[in-house]
Amino acid sequence: MRTHAKKTETKEMGGTQLLDRSVALLNYLGEVGEKGARVHEMAKALGLTLPTTHRIASALERHLLFEREPSTKRYRLGLALYMLGAKAADGMGLRRCCRPALLRLAAQTENTVSLMARSGFNIVCVDRQERSYVIDSLPGHIGGQVPLGVGSASLAILAFLPPKEANVIIDANAHLYSAFNGLSADDIRHQLPAIRGRSYAFDKDHPIDGISSLALPIRPQRRDVMGALVIDATSARMPQEGIPKLVKWIKREVQTIERGVISCLARGNIKDR
Repeated sequence: MRTHAKKTETKEMGGTQLLDRSVALLNYLGEVGEKGARVHEMAKALGLTLPTTHRIASALERHLLFEREPSTKRYRLGLALYMLGAKAADGMGLRRCCRPALLRLAAQTENTVSLMARSGFNIVCVDRQERSYVIDSLPGHIGGQVPLGVGSASLAILAFLPPKEANVIIDANAHLYSAFNGLSADDIRHQLPAIRGRSYAFDKDHPIDGISSLALPIRPQRRDVMGALVIDATSARMPQEGIPKLVKWIKREVQTIERGVISCLARGNIKDR
């Protein structure tokens, strides 16, 4: 009986390890983006053997979670992930509730407007609406993610989390911040009190040179912060004197969303965490 129990435990540990490695590969390909990666590159980056990496990648390809370009043998994330991501993005109904606000703001400002939400220690783009003036922004596309603390939407969310929770997140992500134009954990902590005081976060030329962003948190009454609305534009299109007007427009939409969230929670159209 004891031997059987040990074998079962070993098998369960092996399954868990395989799952962890598969998720690590998915995350890695998500980070490298459209250029993709070959098996040996993935193996080296994650400290895996070539046979193990090839076996996992092949299995993920069979399930359409990976796709491989025959000519270059580079793997990229598969379209099945996009479909799963779209379902996950609206898993709480937040995307559906916020979509009209994104459309109105994008039309009003002629800039890119995004809905961002927290996922663990990261912030994820749940929805995005672009107009005629399209720019690169953080995290750049629906499903893209960056560490919490990077960008105005992250700061808007962090500022309204319980302080102890925000500090844990910042400490956990501290080693990642320097990759974003020299950002540091101290930089982030220093900004949070001012953001709480004015109820919005504004980034100019940081962490992307020449790009500014303005974000307000979505905080339904007596609920935790659920996400943030953010406008991204070139710094020339978002001068300091224009910020009050943009804040007024975003705040109006956020208030509409917050009232809608409470209504949807009451009807059961949005899942309460």
